[in-house]
Parts: sequence; C-alpha cells; structure tokens
Amino acid sequence: MDSIQQAAIKKKSFELNYNGGTIWCEHLDGMGASEDEVLAKFAEDKRLFSRPSVSSFMIIDLDKTEITGQIVRTITDAVMESKKVFRKIVFVGVEKHWQKQIGVINKKGIAVRFIDDYEKAKEWVISEKYGF
Repeated sequence: MDSIQQAAIKKKSFELNYNGGTIWCEHLDGMGASEDEVLAKFAEDKRLFSRPSVSSFMIIDLDKTEITGQIVRTITDAVMESKKVFRKIVFVGVEKHWQKQIGVINKKGIAVRFIDDYEKAKEWVISEKYGF
C-alpha cells in the first residue's frame, strides 16, 4: 500500500456546512484496492452518520477506490436497513456498471444521483431545485 492510500484510509469523514445546509461527507475515496480498509472505515463511520442528529443529506465519495460487490452490498444494505431517514445521497466516482446495483436504495424513497464532480455533488445534494 502506498502513502496516498494510507492517507486516504486515515482521512476522516465529517459533516460539512454548505450553502445553508449540512451534508455528511463519507470519504472512501483514494483507497485503491483496499477492500478490507474500505469496509472497516465504512462500518466505523456508519455509527456516526446513523445518529439522528447527523444530516440526512450525504455524499459517498468512492473516487479512485476499486469498487467490489462486497463494498456495494455493504453500502446498500447499510442504507436500506437503517432506521435513519436519508433524504438525498450522491455518489462520486462510481462506474456505470455499479450504478444500477447501488441505485436500488432509491426504493426507500431516497433521491440518489451519481455525479463525478465533487463540487457539483455538493450543489445537487443541498439544492432544493432538484426536490427531495
């Protein structure tokens, strides 16, 4: 594992105040093929973003991380089984062939989008013009 991947693993996910709203920014980006680390980080962060006081708007950044079936199942199961109500989730860095599988979470009434630009993702997730 190179130093860039090590830095990505240590990068903290957090709540961001943005444009009059708050977004949970789940940073799983830059982790390469480190599936175990992605899953462990997500499991740890899940305890944080599942709290009722945390924003129901979320960005899940997977850019420069090798997405696997297990990562997709872990993320979709966490959202689908959560008691927390998510309003909008935008995924960054997800290849087309994974989008349909991840998109099933919209069945829970969550607005879901796939956007490759992080700044545009922040705009979409907090913008009222796209609806809830």
